[in-house]
Amino acid sequence: MGENAEIRVKFEIGEIKFEAEGSADLVERERSIFNNTLLPSAVKAIVSTRGVTQAAQHIEANDYRQLVTDLNLDNNEQAGNLIPVISSKLDLSRTSLASYLEKYGTISELDFVMIAAYYDEKKNNVQSFTSENVKQYYLDARRQKYSNNSVLLNQLAQKGLIMDAPNEEKKYPKQYILTGNGINYVESYKPNEAKEDKQKQRQKRAKKTKSKMTSIYSSLNADDFKQDRYTEIKNQSTFKKQMILAMYIVTCEKKGEKFSVADVEHIMIHVLGLNATKKQISGVFSRNRDWFHSEVDSNNKKASSYKLLQGAKDFAQEIIKDTM
Repeated sequence: MGENAEIRVKFEIGEIKFEAEGSADLVERERSIFNNTLLPSAVKAIVSTRGVTQAAQHIEANDYRQLVTDLNLDNNEQAGNLIPVISSKLDLSRTSLASYLEKYGTISELDFVMIAAYYDEKKNNVQSFTSENVKQYYLDARRQKYSNNSVLLNQLAQKGLIMDAPNEEKKYPKQYILTGNGINYVESYKPNEAKEDKQKQRQKRAKKTKSKMTSIYSSLNADDFKQDRYTEIKNQSTFKKQMILAMYIVTCEKKGEKFSVADVEHIMIHVLGLNATKKQISGVFSRNRDWFHSEVDSNNKKASSYKLLQGAKDFAQEIIKDTM
């Protein structure tokens, strides 16, 4: 059948009737709008006036295809391309969007919008959504909001996963509905295991890096400083004196002789219970370069370790002499 050949589709669901004639694209567009927007509203109206069971609002895709009574196509297989109606058999009354998303694992922003819109339609029978709805989806899912939701919607429309909703009143913001391809996309969606594996690998690498960054002085305790033999570190008037004295005592007690910024921070905060920042420590090293021998830290190639030279040792000895 040629691309411009006209087709005619006609079917009835009880008192509800649909008929369209024209090009394949036109008929499909009209049928999609009827199926996704007008049909549920019509069934709901009948339910409210005649007391029909609520479950009758939703028609399975297979049942729906059987209702096509006159499909004037040379290739009857095209009848199988009808957009399916979302089934509501699954009870979502006690399911939040955040919990519903868990089974999908790590997803992109585009996939998030598709799944969230599908969930909203499935649970709340919402026929259309806007950029404002998408903003609410992010809040409901406890997900960091995206900078431009309109861009996401435009990309999904270009992919054919969503389409403009019937909007005779030209309401703003623009309204969209899921296309048949969009519904199929969500219902056949499989978590991207490759992405999850990569994320797990990154987490493992982060843990390994963190373990490598553990100070070599993590086994030290305050008693190792034998301050009765030297002097009280916490009583020193400046951070510089406290830091040099701490490094000097560790060196003299043969607990170590090389110190990275992280090592000094660990000793000052976690061993001696003093206040210290990386900026303070780096400042002492940079302002007194001739007191230290620096080299690449063996535990962290991006950092340096420092060893006390005689100038720093003399400074520490003067502190001890003046306070003993």
